[in-house]
Amino acid sequence: MMRDALRRFCSTKAKALIAQPIPWEHRRLTLGGHPWPVELETLHLLVPGTTGAGKSTLIEELLAGIRARGQRAIVCDPNGTYLSRFARDGDRLLNPFDARAEGWCVFNEIRADFDADRLAASLVPAGHGESAPWHHYAQVLLAEVLRALVRSGETTTERLLYWCTTAPSRELEALLLGTPAAGLFDEGADKALASTRFVLTAHLSPQRFLKPGPFSIREWLEAGDGSLFMTWRADMQAALAPLLASWVGIATNAVLTLPPDPARRIWLLLDELAALGKLSGLEAGLTLGRKHGLAVVAGLQSTAQLDRLYGRESATVLRSCFRNLAVLAIAKSDPATADELSRALGEREVLRHELSRSSGASGQGESQSVRHAQERLVLASEISSLPNLGGFLALAGDEPVHRLRLVPQQWDEVTDAFVAEDLC
Repeated sequence: MMRDALRRFCSTKAKALIAQPIPWEHRRLTLGGHPWPVELETLHLLVPGTTGAGKSTLIEELLAGIRARGQRAIVCDPNGTYLSRFARDGDRLLNPFDARAEGWCVFNEIRADFDADRLAASLVPAGHGESAPWHHYAQVLLAEVLRALVRSGETTTERLLYWCTTAPSRELEALLLGTPAAGLFDEGADKALASTRFVLTAHLSPQRFLKPGPFSIREWLEAGDGSLFMTWRADMQAALAPLLASWVGIATNAVLTLPPDPARRIWLLLDELAALGKLSGLEAGLTLGRKHGLAVVAGLQSTAQLDRLYGRESATVLRSCFRNLAVLAIAKSDPATADELSRALGEREVLRHELSRSSGASGQGESQSVRHAQERLVLASEISSLPNLGGFLALAGDEPVHRLRLVPQQWDEVTDAFVAEDLC
């Protein structure tokens, strides 16, 4: 009887353990099958690799794990592939050309006077080199226009575009009289004003495609649930890139306004980091987002892409914020990227035994010595010779470098990647 009672107790206990949900921190994500320690997730992951090397396969593996944990993600999704495979009820979509997308307006993100400056920096990223002053003036002008329109109640995308891009200079001067942007209308500043509005037009013109609606990225982060997909097709990229970059900047900055919580996870998945252009606030998100639970995963084809967008020094700083590295195949025609990644994977100390011979009056002699030398763990030529879906994984800290072998999975499509707006 005691044995039967013990069996019943063990059976009941086992059922209770099975029914009990596993805390998410015990569900380790994997990278090519290798466990990714939870404490390293918010140190971010950079995934350099050429076309077809396996970046999307790795992100799909991560996204499946994120979904299994019940965590939230902001997914920059070329072609809507991730949306079609991983969407769930409650998820949100941003794409002005997709019939299912949320209606959005920049004014939905404004709560306080200083929000105008933050949003202006997200809508118009800082420039570098000769363009830097014009981008700065464009940010100042845009912030003051946002404030003026909030005061007057003209909080629509149409009015914002009118005042920033097409309103006669004299009308705009009257709107901004007495603000920090008023100096752009001084006598002799015509060229500066024209250059400033040219920058504004380039970054704001995609907003003409937006449909109105109440959706707010900041409110969704604070009180919403599910994930947020930002999709585009290749034929939409030129039209939408500035808008997509703005959304990512707004989302990144909004995460930093959340109360610190190391147990929180908000994932930012950037399949092709350089495809979106310069992202305002990304460096701040990478450096400050850890205590707010932000974890960024970014794909990259070449280091030269970031150098061109951000300038060499800023691009180097940006790459240094990614403490985890999954190196996939790099094109043989890009030896500079392969060499930089080879150096990033580190070195090891080796002992070299050297034999020397000498001859003299007493005859020939030999001597041996041992020399300590440094050599790279992975040569640049090895990175350039990697097969598709193969690579090297270097996690933050003293974790050893692992070989990666990604295995594509067959995912069921749960929704359409894109549903066109009915224009009739």
